[in-house]
Amino acid sequence: MRNGSCITATVTKIVSDLYTVSSEKGTFRAKARGRFRLKGQSVCVGDIVKVVSEKGFMVIDEVLPRRNSLLRPFVSNIDSALIVVAKEPVPDMILADKIIVNCFIEGIKPVLVYNKRELAAGGEIEKLFSAYDSFIDCIAVSALEKSGFEELRREIEGKTVCLAGQSAVGKTSLMNAILDAGLKTDGLSKKIKRGKNTTRHVEIYEAWGGKIMDTCGFSMLTLVNLEPDELKYYYEDFLPLAGECRFSACSHVNEPDCAVKKAVDEGRVDKARYLRYLEIYNELKNERRKSYD
Repeated sequence: MRNGSCITATVTKIVSDLYTVSSEKGTFRAKARGRFRLKGQSVCVGDIVKVVSEKGFMVIDEVLPRRNSLLRPFVSNIDSALIVVAKEPVPDMILADKIIVNCFIEGIKPVLVYNKRELAAGGEIEKLFSAYDSFIDCIAVSALEKSGFEELRREIEGKTVCLAGQSAVGKTSLMNAILDAGLKTDGLSKKIKRGKNTTRHVEIYEAWGGKIMDTCGFSMLTLVNLEPDELKYYYEDFLPLAGECRFSACSHVNEPDCAVKKAVDEGRVDKARYLRYLEIYNELKNERRKSYD
């Protein structure tokens, strides 16, 4: 590119402070202006940016407004988040529930993907899905056997999606199977049965007529800028029952005559998911309390 020329591009990969950007004019490596750091701003994979050429270097000059974004994984402008769980490591469904809440806040479609289905005992996957399949899509796949891929393809085709979830659930193995690639995988630590994080950066790949972001695994996620009493609005399985509660502002925690608690007692709402709701609700309350101490 000529000095002074400007293009619009998509950030497809970040390693340290080096950004890979892709545009109609090609793929380039670029640096971000120092003012982003000074203003506490950041550039993430998925951002649409203005890139200028200065003295032979490509420089990200502006980040255009994001359609949506997630903090973990830190990505933007996506249509769906494929939340990957597996038999091993033990599914962290609190983490999954938090990602689902973040997706609903940001207008992103959450999809629950059970990988390594060849390891699951009879009825195990159905039991896990039963708490979610009334309000989000749930898919069982096997990266090893390349099964369940027709459903997965439908979730990816024509969209920009990201893989999210714990380490060692097989996100990179899924990418390898989809792309016929050789991305590095390490699986579980034999000593502690926890995931080893082999993906060190976020990167966009093109496959099946869509774009897929492979992301780093993580084990903790804090819901930011969410009041405890707003949490209930992002539980799609609770919303149809809310009108039956005695109190219109029922938080579904301590109030009497709560329709959600009644549904839990009657088995119409998954008890484990409700208990996780209480845990997340109390976590938000504690965070709010700390911020005012």
